[in-house]
Formats: sequence, structure tokens, C-alpha cells
Amino acid sequence: MMIKRNKIALQKILLKAKITTALAVVCGFATTTMPTLAGIPEEQPSSRAAGLGYSTASLTDGWSLFHNQAGLGYQENTWIGAHHENRFITPELSFSALGAIIPVKPGAIGVSIKRLGFSQFNQTKVGLAYGMQLAPTLSAGIQLNAHHIYFAGEYGSATAFSAEGGIIYSPTGNLSIGMHVINPTRSRFYDEERIPTLVNLGLSYQISEMLMLAVGTEKNLDEDFSFKAGIEFAPINSLYLRSGMASKPGLLSFGVGYKINPIQIDVAFTRHEILGYTPHFSLAYTFGSKQKVKPEP
Repeated sequence: MMIKRNKIALQKILLKAKITTALAVVCGFATTTMPTLAGIPEEQPSSRAAGLGYSTASLTDGWSLFHNQAGLGYQENTWIGAHHENRFITPELSFSALGAIIPVKPGAIGVSIKRLGFSQFNQTKVGLAYGMQLAPTLSAGIQLNAHHIYFAGEYGSATAFSAEGGIIYSPTGNLSIGMHVINPTRSRFYDEERIPTLVNLGLSYQISEMLMLAVGTEKNLDEDFSFKAGIEFAPINSLYLRSGMASKPGLLSFGVGYKINPIQIDVAFTRHEILGYTPHFSLAYTFGSKQKVKPEP
């Protein structure tokens, strides 16, 4: 009987250590004695985004459903995408996302779900989005979110709601400028536990049919500015090579994409300056291949 009690106690200790370790990794090894929510970052699906160093605020592909809902204004065809990554080669930090876009008149509606974690600790975000063009050179979008976070044992779970949205301005056919804001209302799980509020600014420029440059900056209201940049090169039709970087924390990335209409396959690898490597894989299907007259930065 004593051995059984000791075994159960040991299992509880190991579980608590596992959850705390996973949270420490997610939060960048922040000092903590118990699980907290405020430092948990906003996950960003799409291997294309990862390959470009997450400089995504001005991009208008289907994955804009997750990065800037203003991009939905350029979607004319039904789209579905799935993403998975094994963050820092740590099974407890597996991250998956699924999204779908349905065109309406005017604009498009999007639904998305993201999940990070394992059976004993996980966070889930479900979103409902809408985006449309306000003018030939301007689009806007908004998303309403439901967040749920779960801790095994005595920590329990919590639910909260937030909003996000953005705009994309395209003064010329090869230049786009985007702004995206997450949780402008500073929603919380608990009194002391806020969902991060992020402001992203980005610019993408289609230098030629073969080359696209994207740059951006991100500001978490509780942290320093982060700079991001990426480049996408298409040496042959339907093949894309990508490389990117970000600061605070330092991140280097490389990715490859291949499009077999109507299927888009993307893979990427990122290296965090402290936590190491993460492989990314994305698969998307577009029901029809036409988009509005706007390059797909």
C-alpha cells in the first residue's frame, strides 16, 4: 500500500515537472514557481510564414486568416489549410492548426482552430473571422476568439474571449502595407493574467515575378519591439525558396514551398537562439485557382 502511494505521489511530481517545463519552454524559460498564462505567446501557423521569419502582416494568401484577417478580402475561392509543427522537438509542445475560408458577397468568412500542448497541459483558440475590400486599394478584417487553457491536477482550466483585426493597404500592384492588432481590449483569463496584446506592422514588395521581400515589426505591450524580415524566391514556376529572420528572440528560418494546383505544400525549419530547432509542415487546398487582381505577396 505504501509503495502504491509513493508511486502515485511520484507520478504527480513528474506531471507537475512536465507541465512546468513545457510552460517554461513556451514562455522562453521565464522564472516561475507555478504555471502562469500571461507569458504564453500567440502561435502562428503556416510554414510559409515561418520561412519568412513571420513577417506576415501584409500577406494576402489563405493563411492571412491567422495573420491578418484583412487578407480575406482578396479570397474569391473556398480554401482550407492544415498546419503542424513539433516546437523545439518537444512532444509536449506540439502545435496544430486548421482553417477554412468561404467567400461571400462582399468579402469572405473564415473559421480557425489552434491547439498547443499535450493531454496534461494545452491551450486552444477558436476564431470566427470576416474580411472585405473597402476600396480597390484597401481591405479590412476582424476576428472574434474563444480561448481555453487547461492544466492537469489542481490547476484546472480557464476560458476567455478576445478580438483581433487589421487592415491592408496596396497603393500599387506590387506593394502592400499591413497592420494587425491582437487583443486590443486587453482581455484576461484572471485578474492578473492577460492574453498578450500584440501590434504587427508589415510591408511586402514584389520586386519581380521571381522575388518578393517582406519586412515587419511586432510590439508586445509587455515586451520590447521585435524586427522581422524574409525573402521568397521562385526559381521556376510553382517552386518557392524562403529565408527569414527575427529579433527578440533571435530566430533564423528556411523554407520550401511547392504548388500543384490546387494544392500548396510548404515546409520550413526555424532555429530559436536559445530553444533550438522546430520543423513546420503545412498543406492547403484551394477550390479553384483564381484570386482578385492582386499579387499574392
